[in-house]
Amino acid sequence: MKRVWRTGIFMLTILSLLSSCAEQKEELEPLQAGTIKVVYLDEESFYEDYGKYFKLQFPQIDVEVISKSKLITEFNHVTDYKEATRKFLNTYSPDVLLLDEEMFKAFVEEGKLYNLETAIHQDNFDVDGFMPGLIDKLKALGKGDLYGLVPRVIVHALYYNADLFKEYQVEPPRNKMTWQELMELAARFAGSGSSGQHVYGLEETYSDPGREVLNIGFDSGLRLFDEKADHVLINTDGWKSVMKLVTDGVRSGSVILNSNGSNKHFMNKEAAMIFGSPDLMLSLKQNGIQMNWGIATMPVHSNDESVNISSREIFAISAASSNKRAAWELVKFVNGADMAKSNSKTYNGTLPSRTGFLKEYDGKSLEAFYMLKVRETAKKWGNAHVPEPFFRMFVEPMRAEMQAVIENRKTVDEAAAVLEEKGQAVLMQARSETGKRGIVDRKR
Repeated sequence: MKRVWRTGIFMLTILSLLSSCAEQKEELEPLQAGTIKVVYLDEESFYEDYGKYFKLQFPQIDVEVISKSKLITEFNHVTDYKEATRKFLNTYSPDVLLLDEEMFKAFVEEGKLYNLETAIHQDNFDVDGFMPGLIDKLKALGKGDLYGLVPRVIVHALYYNADLFKEYQVEPPRNKMTWQELMELAARFAGSGSSGQHVYGLEETYSDPGREVLNIGFDSGLRLFDEKADHVLINTDGWKSVMKLVTDGVRSGSVILNSNGSNKHFMNKEAAMIFGSPDLMLSLKQNGIQMNWGIATMPVHSNDESVNISSREIFAISAASSNKRAAWELVKFVNGADMAKSNSKTYNGTLPSRTGFLKEYDGKSLEAFYMLKVRETAKKWGNAHVPEPFFRMFVEPMRAEMQAVIENRKTVDEAAAVLEEKGQAVLMQARSETGKRGIVDRKR
């Protein structure tokens, strides 16, 4: 019995030593003086945003900034953006990369990025302070592991003109409304305001009737395809109800859709509500527009209270970096709580990805920007595998058919039937043109 017991202890000791060696092997090397190369907009911007603060804390680390403008000036002959980016990064071999979501995902799949999980665990770096769902989104892009961090995000909210709501004696929008509730609220504003000008309930930028239907449909949980993405499913009661919702809004004059991105009606106090990113607050102030504005969350549906964010600046470390410790210190510093606190004191139109630092602007609560969970992936196709060009090819038939409905040249039923037929043809064409290389996984 003693022999068995001693053997067990011996084996546990060996396993413990092996485990300790494995953990030791994965640890980052001690920080040493040296130089790391970092991709950023330009050198001046980097030092203004992060560099001067980083240098104070880490004087032994020199940072060489590789300007992203070189991507345009030196590789403009490469027509494919991904390929141009690869050539740019291969030429300059940076230690710290600045990537958008598309390139980040591609580089993870190609094994070009360093997995941050070990460094985070080793340094007890706080990842719980980020916006709810943000780390999950980054892990989804990293196929389950964390390869990058985002210090600032762009997230949209519903802005409203509180004075117009008071004038029309309408209750202001509330957080977590559905699209149906929002459009009904907008409908209470069709008409003339006190200035005699037409007042819209809702102004949408970069939209048209077709895009609006797709956006509302996806945000409301509707599916455009069957499970295998073999068939387009837009001739359904759910999609037709959305088509009617948009048609009624545009016909009544309660909704104005601007395909060119203009927000002039809201800025001129001729629209009660508009969706906007955080820089709209800055624009209102910089343009001297006296408006009693407020914000509410983006519309949601009962099964998914989440919101899309834009992650154009994902800081990641090259797997080939010869000084990963220094590179990690920079990534950790840029995404840390101290930097988020500092950025919140000099608001520039973006939000710190960490919560609890930027709580208000001009005396207005910014809670609505942080209230919803970050959506893991864009809610576009459901769980289907769809050729990337489909949306680009389908928006024009959507716009044309919806315009025909709005102008009473077709009924919603007729347009939905045509769109299902045209959508099927577009799907086959997109699949044929793209082939296996262009099929992407768009998970809701």
